[in-house]
Amino acid sequence: MTSDAKQPDHEPDGYLEIDAMGDAAGNLSRRQFLGTSALGILAVGAGIGCTEERGQRSTATSGTSPFDRPLGFQSYGVRREIERDFTGTLERVRELGYASVEMCSPRGNYYRTAGYGNLTDLPPAEIKQQIEDAGLVCKSAHFEPHEVVVDDPARTADYAAALGLQDIVMSGSGIADDGTVDDIRRWAEIANRAAEVVRAAGLRLGYHNHAIGPQVEGRPQYEHIMEALDPDLVTMQFQLASIAGGYDIVYYLERYAGRYSSLHMHDYDPAMKGREPGRLGGIVPCGEGMIDWPALLQAALQSDIADHGFIVEIETEEPLEGLRRSIEFLRTVTI
Repeated sequence: MTSDAKQPDHEPDGYLEIDAMGDAAGNLSRRQFLGTSALGILAVGAGIGCTEERGQRSTATSGTSPFDRPLGFQSYGVRREIERDFTGTLERVRELGYASVEMCSPRGNYYRTAGYGNLTDLPPAEIKQQIEDAGLVCKSAHFEPHEVVVDDPARTADYAAALGLQDIVMSGSGIADDGTVDDIRRWAEIANRAAEVVRAAGLRLGYHNHAIGPQVEGRPQYEHIMEALDPDLVTMQFQLASIAGGYDIVYYLERYAGRYSSLHMHDYDPAMKGREPGRLGGIVPCGEGMIDWPALLQAALQSDIADHGFIVEIETEEPLEGLRRSIEFLRTVTI
């Protein structure tokens, strides 16, 4: 379905085939994006979202204000731990200093088999209570695209409200890499209508990009999506791993300033041995890769990032250790 290099353990991007009449039929496929080509690695090095030297820990020399916003974590990185012990895992991450968790919908076709199956049959109010008992709050959650734009969005909104959410975040668009501009516009019309339903329920629909590319009529697919989604209806969650495709992530945060309410935060090391033979590049804890964190955070703060919108997502072999190192680093950054 996608030309992106595959990684086995990243969150899926649900694929929706949209016909000429604008109807959507849910055909799910996992979309991985963290791998990159040699060309992408070279392009990454030119971005202003990077430190000059790979692996350099970037703390601002001109900034004076510490970055002290409350930090959340994306539960997908610890989904195996959640499957074994939901509340115990939340408690361990809370002890690291995190204030909130971003969940993934345990009703999703993929999520319920990826580690959230033990939560699928629980009432959302009970899940909310377990999260609060662990000392955390949950203000946003990822939902597969079909849960929002194919299934009844009002039903999804009811579930999200009972979970105590403010934002329903659609994880990816589901538009194929070879999708046309017309495909993007038809999908966006459906998403904008779903956003109206979500807003009527007192919540907000968000869109999470897994990448910036591929190219569509000479421009990145992401730019077409940003133009097609109604900024008054749909807020944006930006994925820092977009840097893996050779894109300047600070440029996009500045270009679309005002539209972002949350970030997925981690670092990227293009020299790291990839999970797929013959490929380089991988996600590492914050501060251990090439991202220029003061510049990135300054760009992000041009938008109205939610109180729990700085969300660390670590998908490594030892995610709890990655979460620990990330929060310790972020508390040293000045902006």
